[in-house]
Amino acid sequence: MTRLVYAFLSASAFCGAAMTAEAQSQPVAWSPGYAGACGECDLSGKNLTGWTLTGGNYASARLEYAFMRGVQAGNANFENADATSADMRGAILTSARFSGATMADARLQGVQATGTDFRSANVRGANFQAALLVGANFASADLTGARLEQADLSGANLTGAWLNESVITGAVFNGANMTGAQLVNADIAGASFRDVRFIDADLSGVAGAEAAEFSGACVSLSTLLPETLALPLCGASTSPAPATIASK
Repeated sequence: MTRLVYAFLSASAFCGAAMTAEAQSQPVAWSPGYAGACGECDLSGKNLTGWTLTGGNYASARLEYAFMRGVQAGNANFENADATSADMRGAILTSARFSGATMADARLQGVQATGTDFRSANVRGANFQAALLVGANFASADLTGARLEQADLSGANLTGAWLNESVITGAVFNGANMTGAQLVNADIAGASFRDVRFIDADLSGVAGAEAAEFSGACVSLSTLLPETLALPLCGASTSPAPATIASK
């Protein structure tokens, strides 16, 4: 009996010490339901699969090669974080903030990122296949070589974004803001650009333009288009833009 009481008291003391240690280490709380502050902490290579990070603060955190499949991270702050090659497939990132983040080669297939902020983010080579990116903000983001097949970017802000050599076949950009966007040598076959204003944009060398949808789209005099594509000037009639534009 004495031994049993002693064991119980020892276990209680250990649990109390563990709780105290946890309370003193708020920046890194290893719980699948944690949504607190982890700014600048190192979670590189960690397995966060299925975690709930909703509303958490992970600004400037290190998330390189982290396993984050299916995480719930709506409204979370990942500004300036490094998520190079992180696996976020199927994650819920609605209204999350990734401005200035590095997400090169990240796996983001099927993510739900409506209204998410990717301004000035480095997402070169990232995979957004079948992602829901309606109203997302990619202003000045680098999407060079990214894969966006079947992704929905309706109403997204792609002002000054780089999509050079990206694969966006079957993607939807209806109503998106693509002022100053660069799509040099991108594969756009089957993509939809309805009502997009390509002001000062560069679409030279794009592949599959003849198989893309451009109803209601328009360009400016400075827009660069492949020889196979002619679009009307914004604010003008529906007649195609001058041949000098179409041939650039």
